[in-house]
Amino acid sequence: MNLRDLGGWTGFDGRRVGHGHFYRCDRLSDLTDADLSVLTGLGIETVIDLRHEGETAEHPSRLWASVVLHRNIPMAAELAAQKSLVDLILDGEIAEVTVAEVEASYREMLTRHAVGFGLAVETMLASEGPALFHCTAGKDRTGLLAMLVLSTVGVSDDDVIRDFGLSNRYRAERRIAELRASFEARGVDIERFRPALSAPEPAMAAAIPWLRQSHGSVEAYLEEAAGVPDAGRRLRERLLYP
Repeated sequence: MNLRDLGGWTGFDGRRVGHGHFYRCDRLSDLTDADLSVLTGLGIETVIDLRHEGETAEHPSRLWASVVLHRNIPMAAELAAQKSLVDLILDGEIAEVTVAEVEASYREMLTRHAVGFGLAVETMLASEGPALFHCTAGKDRTGLLAMLVLSTVGVSDDDVIRDFGLSNRYRAERRIAELRASFEARGVDIERFRPALSAPEPAMAAAIPWLRQSHGSVEAYLEEAAGVPDAGRRLRERLLYP
């Protein structure tokens, strides 16, 4: 499970991002009963699912006792009727995926789904208790939302990228190991697709300055393009220790 707390990083004025407010994760369909017990113990009340309808239908979420709001804010809905990435690769419809292509997909997602990211942040801020957001792998859509929140409260780019890259430790490397045999059986070099199957830090490292150049700041993106009034102040008041 690619679950972690957004807390612990250093934000504005050397203040720490508090633990127990916002969590990020991969899909919730594979949770064990032990996982459900852990999540209940964390008191997570709000769950935000960034997956499109094809993903939610194929892998419905398992929820836990403390959840009072489960909200789906679909992103990449245009992919709902398409094959999965792995099927496209194994069927020979994609020859390679580069880091530059992943970074371009992040720019497109931030542009196309600005309002969706804004709705997610508003939902998180409205939650009286802890909130969790997730997609399928917990690295791309989820990683961008985590970036928006952490950058807005002053976490350094280096630390935002470190947080993003932790998905490699908690999910991507295991997933690549699981897929390797099936790729080899079809004569496909899985390393040609590592950027799409992992959390490539250079892609996030390029996306953050692009966002600033396009909108002035990450905070301005949230407040203007994503439509979250006073996002910077509200997130800082919610997350940063005095």
